[in-house]
Amino acid sequence: MNIQSPARFTVASYNVLNLFDNVDDPGKKDEGTPAKSAESQAAVAEVMVSSGADVIALQEVENLEILTAFRNQNGLGKTYPHLLLLEGNDNRGIDVALMSKYPIQNPVSHKETTFKVEKEEKPGRFLRDVLQADIEMPGKIPVRFFVTHFASKLGGERSDRLRKAEARAAREIIQKETAAFPGQRYVLLGDFNDTPESPAVKTFTTPDKNGWAMRDVFADAPDTVSYPTDEEAAAKWGRKKIDQILVSPQLMESFQGHQVHHHPADQQASDHWMISSRFEVKG
Repeated sequence: MNIQSPARFTVASYNVLNLFDNVDDPGKKDEGTPAKSAESQAAVAEVMVSSGADVIALQEVENLEILTAFRNQNGLGKTYPHLLLLEGNDNRGIDVALMSKYPIQNPVSHKETTFKVEKEEKPGRFLRDVLQADIEMPGKIPVRFFVTHFASKLGGERSDRLRKAEARAAREIIQKETAAFPGQRYVLLGDFNDTPESPAVKTFTTPDKNGWAMRDVFADAPDTVSYPTDEEAAAKWGRKKIDQILVSPQLMESFQGHQVHHHPADQQASDHWMISSRFEVKG
C-alpha cells in the first residue's frame, strides 16, 4: 500500500512598515517617507526566518526592486526565491506583495476594479489593490492567494465607508475568481485596518444569501492582537487585531493552528506583528 504523507504548509501576513528605498519615484508621494534602515530590515528578516512560513503576504512595500534587495541583502534568497509585486493605486507608493518558497503563478491585479462607495457619486477603487496569484503547495496542493491592504482609519467616517466598499468588491472578486478553482482552497490575507467584528471583515465571514462565507482562522482566539507593537502607541490607542487570515471552508478543513510571531526584534521591525496559520492536507 502506498500511503501519501500529509502535505504541511504555513501561510503568513506581515505589514512590514514602509519598506522604502531612497529613490524619489515620479508620480508617487514617497519623498516624505524615509528609506527603511538596514537595522530595521534585518529585524524584519529575523522575524520572517523565525516564522518558518512557506508563503508570506506583505503590505507596505514600495516596489519590487526594494523587495528584491531586501531579500537578497538579508540572506533570504534561497528561502524565498519567488517574489510578486504589481504596482497598485496608493499615492504614497505602498504596495502588497508575496514572498514564497514555491513558484508563484497566474498573477492578477485588481487595481482597476471600480465599485460603489456609500454617499459618493464617483466610483471608488481599491486604495492599494487586491493581488491574486496561485501557488502549488507541498503535495501538489493548489492554493489561490488574495492579498490586500484596506483603507486606514485616518480618513475618519469616509475611510469607514471605503473599507466596507473595498470589502464588498473584494468578496465579489474572490467569489468570481474561485468559482472553478480546483480543490476550492483559497485564502485572503492582509492588513484590513479593521477588527474581526467590523462590517468590513464580516463581509467575508457572514454567509451571504447563497451561503458563501470564508472562515477566520483566529476565530477561536478573540483576544488576539496584531497591532501596535510599540508600547507608547498601545497605551494611547490600545491593541487590536487588524491583520487577518481568512480561508475557504475547504482549506479550513486542513487547519492545524495559528500564531502571532513575537520576537525580540518586533518593535525594530514593524508596528505590526506577523500572523500565520498552519495547514495539513492529508493524502
